[in-house]
Amino acid sequence: MTRRKVTNMGMFDSVMVPCPKCGELSEFQSKGGACTLTVCTLASAPADVLSDVNRHAPNTCANCGTAFAVKVCVEATSVEVEAELD
Repeated sequence: MTRRKVTNMGMFDSVMVPCPKCGELSEFQSKGGACTLTVCTLASAPADVLSDVNRHAPNTCANCGTAFAVKVCVEATSVEVEAELD
């Protein structure tokens, strides 16, 4: 049995993404994060929000009409963790 993340109906987080052609900001909605109506930039968006940023893609720029999506590149690394002290 798989568990699904429960979110409140209508709640999401927003990522403001510049159009690759004219730079106008466009809102991309994501249900990948906390879904608390947080608004962030593409550069500051957490990985969990970016995991669902293309849910309604492509967006169309209101300024120039360019259709675009977000290319998400995730870099994951492992780190050494010290054992907990008793």
